[in-house]
Amino acid sequence: MKHKLLSALLALSLTFSLSAAPAAALTLDEARQLLRDHYVDQIPESVLSLDSLDEILAALGDPYTYYMTAEQYEQFTQSVNGETLVGVGITVQTAYDDGFLVLSILPNSPAKEAGLQAGDRIIAVDGVAMTATTDVRSTVTGKEGSTVTLTIRRSDGQVKAFTMQRRTVVVPIVTYDKQGSAGVIECISFGDSTGDTIEEALTKLEPEVSAWIMDLRSNPGGDSDAAAVSAGLFVGSDIMVYFRDANGNYRFVGTTQYCPDLTDKPLIILTSDYSASGAELFSADARDLGFGIAIGQTTFGKGIAQMIYNSSNTEKLFDDGDAMKITVYRFYSPDGATNQWMGVIPTLVMSKENTKTAAMLLTQPEPSRNAGYYKLELAGWTFYISRDEALSGDNRAAFTELLEALPPSAALYEGERNSGWNAVAPAKLADELGLNFHARTFADAADSPFAAEIDTLSTFGLLEGYEDGTFRPEAPITRAQFCAMLANVLGLPQGQNLSFSDVADDAWYAKAVSAMAARGFVSGMGDGTFRPDDTITYEQMTAILSSVAVWASMKAEELNSQTDISLADVQDFSPWAQKPAWIMDQLGAFVGDLRPQDLATRETAAGMLYAVMNSLHMLWQ
Repeated sequence: MKHKLLSALLALSLTFSLSAAPAAALTLDEARQLLRDHYVDQIPESVLSLDSLDEILAALGDPYTYYMTAEQYEQFTQSVNGETLVGVGITVQTAYDDGFLVLSILPNSPAKEAGLQAGDRIIAVDGVAMTATTDVRSTVTGKEGSTVTLTIRRSDGQVKAFTMQRRTVVVPIVTYDKQGSAGVIECISFGDSTGDTIEEALTKLEPEVSAWIMDLRSNPGGDSDAAAVSAGLFVGSDIMVYFRDANGNYRFVGTTQYCPDLTDKPLIILTSDYSASGAELFSADARDLGFGIAIGQTTFGKGIAQMIYNSSNTEKLFDDGDAMKITVYRFYSPDGATNQWMGVIPTLVMSKENTKTAAMLLTQPEPSRNAGYYKLELAGWTFYISRDEALSGDNRAAFTELLEALPPSAALYEGERNSGWNAVAPAKLADELGLNFHARTFADAADSPFAAEIDTLSTFGLLEGYEDGTFRPEAPITRAQFCAMLANVLGLPQGQNLSFSDVADDAWYAKAVSAMAARGFVSGMGDGTFRPDDTITYEQMTAILSSVAVWASMKAEELNSQTDISLADVQDFSPWAQKPAWIMDQLGAFVGDLRPQDLATRETAAGMLYAVMNSLHMLWQ
């Protein structure tokens, strides 16, 4: 399927567990030069001058950049491309965080039979505690027939030990079958065979199904070629992803006119917080190019891509079967939005336990009689739900949560006996059916001029209210509160503690302020203070959102690079805020009628945040 692509291979995997190992064939000086030449960010010489590659990589703090011995590289290739391994059948995140996170469990594997679960953290192997320097793969894999005991910690704190016998495990990266009226494709990695298997599934089952489900909940990534081909099979020829290198140069991966669009039926993507990298690329393609919706949890948030340097592209450095994987790109969706940290927000945010069931409810064919059915118009697609199926014992909870998850842009209808459709509000329908419905919106925001924006963000779980269940839209919003709002939406990792004299380390907002400041989104007042309790002004909020937009999207970054512009329309803003205000104006993100120095309110903050996210296509249209 290589003829269907416009790019060379790029590794996008969240990665299977391969810790940085001491270089054997690759010398330290050669590794340093590779990092100087290719790493996505400039690395300080103080880091590159450290005494070993292990020390350099530890200081770099990037779990996706590491050296692989010949044996480790062979295992990595087998895992990504769907071959066989001797082990227990798990994929594990590289980064150590109070253990090694289990991302997925392979079918028909010792781990599956023993009862391991995605989300478990491996804290010991054969009684030996795991540390950040442990090569967990070499401890878990071993000779066929030998036993290994994994001690894990569950998300609820339970500690359990599982003893398993190692055996050859087939890594089926794509499987498919017909379930009810849906074609269900489960993809745990984007590898060499992914596109071919998905094409086979679409060709074979298309006449028999009314909708497709693509399960990416345990997919940590793969390569850009495979992800692009897979997306192209649902939409045809288009640009699938943009890559930006350390010098600010862009390139893209896309499918050519030879890539077929094999279906016009709805596609429902299942996502989780373990869906990463290539899985996020695929999901963002569906969002931007309009070939499906997503149901589940916001994805992992890995918007960087790696290149593997080996004997095929760097022969002089790698002649012993070894390789080095280096982060070389940041990637962006077809409409230019990043998923770094914040992930891809699904169309319907659902709990893990109800995700698959809710998706199956939406796969009904169009009924010949409307009575007994509901029609849902969502993100440009039309779905039908059988009332009897929705209210059955096993489906009732998922249907209730589906109604709770509908954003204001969705339209729900109830079938009438005369073959018409009658519009109905989700809350009203739930009440009529006796469902235990819990609104995600705020009743006190109903009369706000930004009610739709507030309701949308709160339905996605992006806004928090007060303990009494109110949002208080007209209340002022402080600088600390605005930082907390944005840090939550962006999914920012905790920043280092910054020395604002008036931000105590134990303040409820300290982590959010530090995370925002560490990335240059906010700064202090010039005297060493942050003034967290000051009400933020409209122009301060404008400047912060503009800096976030420039980081988050190609569109805003391009606007920021322009120098020959007129600031005549933003002269009321302070000089430091005029360029940011111009960018926000170009994005169509100005809302309300506040003047630049006016104090902002919670509803205005929510309205501007929504306007920015919508303009940058971070939300499903």
